[in-house]
Amino acid sequence: MAAVELSVVVPVYGCEGCLYALHERLTQTLVGLGAEYELVFVDDGSVDRGWDVMTDIAARDPRLHAIKLSRNF
Repeated sequence: MAAVELSVVVPVYGCEGCLYALHERLTQTLVGLGAEYELVFVDDGSVDRGWDVMTDIAARDPRLHAIKLSRNF
């Protein structure tokens, strides 16, 4: 695996409904840049199903890392 050239960190709070679309759009854009990249979605204490969506996406995309904070920071 090549070294990561670009990291995109996305705070996630109360937005489960847009995460699939966000992931798709970010991926299309980053692939178009031609750089090695990673996505880091950070659940900031969200009370919706955001964490479930994030882990679902991460299970299918090894470039996405899902992090869950213990509370909203």
